[in-house]
Amino acid sequence: MIHLISSIVEFFCSCIFFQLNYAGFFSIILNMLLYLAFKNIISKKSSFVIILFIAFAVMMLVVTNAVFDSTEQGVQETFVSSFTGDILIRPQYKSPLSLFGDETPVTGKLTELPNLVPYDEIHAYLAENPLIADLVPQVSGISQLSSDSEDQKCYMFGVPALKYLDLMKSVKIIEGSPWKDGEKGIMLSKKYAENMNVKIGDTLQFAISEGFSSRIRAVPLTAIYEYSVENTILDKIVLTNPETVRAIMDMADLSSAEKIELSENVEDMLNASDLDDLFSEAEDVSGGVLTEEVVISQEELQAFQNSYTDSSSWNFIICQVKDPKKVKQTIKLLNRTFAKNDWPCEAVNWRSSAGSTAFYLFILRLILNIGIIIILGAGFIVVNNTLVINVLDRIREIGTMRAIGANKRYITRECAAETMIMAFAAGILGCLLGLFASFLVNQIHVTFSNAFLVQLFGGSVLSTSVTCTNLCGAFSLSLFIGAIAWIYPLINAIRVNPVQAMQGVK
Repeated sequence: MIHLISSIVEFFCSCIFFQLNYAGFFSIILNMLLYLAFKNIISKKSSFVIILFIAFAVMMLVVTNAVFDSTEQGVQETFVSSFTGDILIRPQYKSPLSLFGDETPVTGKLTELPNLVPYDEIHAYLAENPLIADLVPQVSGISQLSSDSEDQKCYMFGVPALKYLDLMKSVKIIEGSPWKDGEKGIMLSKKYAENMNVKIGDTLQFAISEGFSSRIRAVPLTAIYEYSVENTILDKIVLTNPETVRAIMDMADLSSAEKIELSENVEDMLNASDLDDLFSEAEDVSGGVLTEEVVISQEELQAFQNSYTDSSSWNFIICQVKDPKKVKQTIKLLNRTFAKNDWPCEAVNWRSSAGSTAFYLFILRLILNIGIIIILGAGFIVVNNTLVINVLDRIREIGTMRAIGANKRYITRECAAETMIMAFAAGILGCLLGLFASFLVNQIHVTFSNAFLVQLFGGSVLSTSVTCTNLCGAFSLSLFIGAIAWIYPLINAIRVNPVQAMQGVK
């Protein structure tokens, strides 16, 4: 094992500090440097303190990132399969929009969300894009949901039910059935339905008050569902038909006329554009006028009133990609196309779609990593001071080496090799301890009952996922500390006067 470590260190030091001019001479010098470095490290107890301190900080960094890597993966899987999808297409706006709307705090005014335009062209482009597997449009709003016994604030997601459930695999219907296209209906999560004390068939009311006016819409409860993973933010979502959201949010419902097929009689009636010419020869009479009866079928009326596919009034389009590994690539491609066509919209990932909930998780991880880096910074100070003390304690040794012919470059290489060996050993030890600690966390099987912790860690069980990127980052940070920490002690070492050092003068 010692020979293996020596070989690794020899290769590492040769790559950084030496130029290979003469193999035999280089080998002798290198072996001497490594021997002196190992001797100095082993002879000083402070060296082991330095190694253990850096190793502990590296271990904490590995474990923390392992927890949050697993957490982010769990939250991402939950959100993507529950309501965000892989990619969200949203309008360009003065402030970032999530699926919950504009989350910028406002006072006394309900923020009106912009429509996604040009919807038909964007939808057609996405539907033909080979990277997009499926998509569903959505309108969003915030209102008061009322039953006979309860009133609660809710986030309204107006979606085509069957298409939405087909895309969101985590949403499972446990009672009732979703509304069909063109029908009214509302779907609640199991926990939301229990809090509202409602059952299938009950009528609920959406209500919004603005000044002295208010808008109220009554909708029947058609289905109750549950998510595969509980999350408090998901329990605030209410799924309903898009027409209800447009009505309660006072959105203009624009339709694409080419998608509605009308009978010949209806088309003739609508094409009669000049009414003055039509009745120019008519005289005032007191009796009635008989005209040919115009018959409009029930299907045509429904096409005017309740066809979600014909509407172009949507706030978002939720997309699912064919290859989850190409989400970033797909987002860049979509945004380039949007910019090229001058479409005022943008593609964002699941984190932006989820809004503040996912952002809080990101900030928490950032804060913890900054805390660990601060600990490593303190460790750097400890390492630096300890190395300075080591150099001062070895003044006579350094002076003797200088007197018998060792130049400043040789002293520099010895100090660098000594420091990097400690950093290298601390990095490996810290990564091994991090792997072991992560393994223990998974074996202990820590569970949560608090709703906030379940939301924060993406599930009811704490798990860790150590990645190669995590280990390489922590190990590189250890080497970085070692590479910086030897500079100041080196300055002190090369300033030593050989005569004074041999006399013991510091």
